[in-house]
Amino acid sequence: MGGVCAATHDTDVAQRATWTRRCAALALLVMTPLAAGCAASEGDVDGSNRSGASVSGATLEGSLHVLVAASLLPVAEVLAGDFELLHPGVDVQIAGAGSSALREQVLAGAPADVFIPADPSHLQTVRHEVGISGEPVVVARNSLVLAVPAGNDAGVAALADLTRPELLIGLCAAEVPCGAHARAGLSRAGIEPVPDTDEPNVRALVTKLAAGELDAAVVYASDARTAAGIESLGWDAGSAPETTYEAAVLTRAPNTQAAEAFVDFLHSAAARDTFVAHGFGAP
Repeated sequence: MGGVCAATHDTDVAQRATWTRRCAALALLVMTPLAAGCAASEGDVDGSNRSGASVSGATLEGSLHVLVAASLLPVAEVLAGDFELLHPGVDVQIAGAGSSALREQVLAGAPADVFIPADPSHLQTVRHEVGISGEPVVVARNSLVLAVPAGNDAGVAALADLTRPELLIGLCAAEVPCGAHARAGLSRAGIEPVPDTDEPNVRALVTKLAAGELDAAVVYASDARTAAGIESLGWDAGSAPETTYEAAVLTRAPNTQAAEAFVDFLHSAAARDTFVAHGFGAP
């Protein structure tokens, strides 16, 4: 009888031990997603960690081709570097030009993942003819100013001076946003400029202005703030013309996952601070 009791007792102990192990395993399964969720919430604001892996567990990698308006090029290069630090497996390739030129490249089938023009109208054309994934995201704003070379040797004082025939005046070409918005703003103010050059993008215009090849030009506030050798005189004829930068992932993007992560990053608080530091307005 004692042997039977001992055997029964041993069986009960074994069953209780098995039940305890099963409960512990079940508790671990329940707690694991919670722990993962806590770790993600304590990570980077863009939903990824410093190893380059996204919260979903997929590692971002490969080349990412981003087309940006020329006025965005300096800050976009900084932001690309920041994104690569977050995702070491991604090589961000930034190309900047006039928005209309970039639009035509996209329509012609140029390899690109993300498109950020200086005017939403270019995105609408791309949406209708090529397609974009989801809705565009506003990442920054900008406004136009009258700018002169450092020292302002020509004595330019106001937008009205753009009509003086003896001055060398520069505008962006009418087909790019900085040129279209400048002409529209000047027209509202009753000013008919006499430009000596129509540059294909604002970076080319800023370069000529800083080199002293022009006496005055209309450029973006961000350019006047960050480019060496030029000074801003503001916009003295009512409200300054403004533009909005929207980022969109192209439907045929070769690297959709990295593209979506990059656009999310551009909308983060860290990216917003970088935009503001470079003279752009917050979204």
